[in-house]
Amino acid sequence: MIVKIFRASASFKAVTYNFDKIAKGQATLMKVSGFGALRQLNEVRPEDYRNYLEAQSALNRNVRLPQFHAMISAPDDTFDKDKLAKLAGQWLDKMGYRDQPYILIHHRDTDQSHVHMVSSRVSRKGKKIDSAFEHRRAIAGLNQLLQKDEAHQAQLDAAKALQYQCATKAQVLLLLEEMGYGIREKDDQLLLHKFGRRLFAISGQRMDESIAYHRPDKQHAVQLKAIFRKYQAVYNAVPERTTVNLSGGRTSPGNAYRSDLGDFLKGKFGIDLIFHASGDKPPYGYTIIDHTQQRVFKGSEVLKLSELIGPAFGAVSAVKENVEGPRYRPPTPSQPIYFRPYLANDVDDQQINGPRRRRQKKARTNTR
Repeated sequence: MIVKIFRASASFKAVTYNFDKIAKGQATLMKVSGFGALRQLNEVRPEDYRNYLEAQSALNRNVRLPQFHAMISAPDDTFDKDKLAKLAGQWLDKMGYRDQPYILIHHRDTDQSHVHMVSSRVSRKGKKIDSAFEHRRAIAGLNQLLQKDEAHQAQLDAAKALQYQCATKAQVLLLLEEMGYGIREKDDQLLLHKFGRRLFAISGQRMDESIAYHRPDKQHAVQLKAIFRKYQAVYNAVPERTTVNLSGGRTSPGNAYRSDLGDFLKGKFGIDLIFHASGDKPPYGYTIIDHTQQRVFKGSEVLKLSELIGPAFGAVSAVKENVEGPRYRPPTPSQPIYFRPYLANDVDDQQINGPRRRRQKKARTNTR
């Protein structure tokens, strides 16, 4: 579940934006609350809502950006539009908008179901709605409604990461970063941050014990190499930058890289290929995470990146044409994946990232 507060605005363009979506059949008006005077109208137009919000906002001229526009998105189909709209209303209550005029609009123009909320940051008494630590309170409020214990979950995630066979601290950090945690090192502790606050600390001793427990597994590396060789002739192994779906059918380049081969291995065998890159340059290396065996490999321990990518160029197109035709796509994942990537692309290279880590007071990670 994701909550996002859009940048405040001087005008209420969000009303026009959302009602345009409704006119195009891409959205549904779920709830209108607090527009008391408009109930007397036989037909309420979008500009009526906008004018009402502007009039209330004019009660406090010191608030130069009165539009409040936010969105809550569900990651799957567990929340239908009615449940999502109800959750959005409860979230607005927590954020101080219970008595405010607001509209809720459910959108279905992207892969993820989401609800937009539009209101004014000025109350009926002319006071500004509290916006202190707004983004932090937004996430905390949503987690409370979903009954998520953030600190307890961080403890469970840390314990899970430390169970993996990792040869270096960097590999443990990689697992934690995949789960969305920011990591800082202080006083021989790794501090796990998420939702704008510190949730858990891993002691240096516990980290050292986890790494000391690591035992190389050359036999498993050979098995992985055989799997890669077998399927790299069928699935394109060349990494490409991910894309993020935006509203209105638009897309934007993501920060991570993926490949057809990586998608297949993830779905079929529970094996993640995490590519590392610097800026806009192509990936210079990769890490292998075998979730079924709870083991992390530096990519070159199994197959160098150049060897992983190289054989794919000549064989991929021909094999795809013969097997499935030009529209071939990897099969739908059939096994659960325990972690989802939320990675910085280049946590791997101290030469490139050392100065950045020192500026941000992050942990130094030399090798995997």
